Amino acid sequence: MGPAGYRGLFDLDGRVALIAGGGGALGREVALGLAAWGARLVVADLEPGRAEAVAAAVGDAGGAARALAVDVTRVESVRALVEGVVAVEERIDVLVNAAGVFAVAPAVELGPETWRRVLDVNLSGVFLLCQAVGRVMLTQGGGKIVTIASVSSAVANPGYAAYAASKGGVAQLTRVLALEWCRAGVQVNAIGPAMTETDLTRAYLAEPGHRDVVRGRIPAGRLGRPGDLVGAVVFLASAASDFVTGQTLYVDGGRTLG
Repeated sequence: MGPAGYRGLFDLDGRVALIAGGGGALGREVALGLAAWGARLVVADLEPGRAEAVAAAVGDAGGAARALAVDVTRVESVRALVEGVVAVEERIDVLVNAAGVFAVAPAVELGPETWRRVLDVNLSGVFLLCQAVGRVMLTQGGGKIVTIASVSSAVANPGYAAYAASKGGVAQLTRVLALEWCRAGVQVNAIGPAMTETDLTRAYLAEPGHRDVVRGRIPAGRLGRPGDLVGAVVFLASAASDFVTGQTLYVDGGRTLG
């Protein structure tokens, strides 16, 4: 294939991309990035106003997006979301699972309600979305699923029992779904960011000493930024990654190196 043949590798023109948890800082940057490469966006969030703000930002930047509400922990909400997208768009080409919660506590003090909430959103919510969208993709003959995992899928930090369990589960779920759906043309991958400053992590990073400790563990010498993930998401959503599946791509400034 000559140079001209590779120019469309990252082209998402006309692709329908659903971003669950798209109302947050990560979701916003991912939405803008996918739209810049031509995707039509459906931004879904537990808080409709946040989803609408991101959809408006995509529109202001010249892209196409609409907003819907979803509670990823409720199977009926997830099914209604997917059915609503398919009713209008007739297909779903890309799913980005960006919904998540963050909680830190010593294991002996971790309450069962916190444990359940973290696992319900970060792991069960991912499964429910993958299952519902996967059925659509298997029927239409292909698709791309990108899930936000974490460096906590691979490394341990004190106080991260619930969060690390959920993100480790995401990495393994990614592998299983990729294996089951590979022959049908559905690629399932995850991205593992380092600690990224967002609304979810800001309170934790504001605690005395936390920011310096986290930054000191990242060889690149800085925290992650929401925009750091855009290139990886576009790659995993596009034809450039057609032979990549079941992987967790760590976008972490070297955090998982040792």
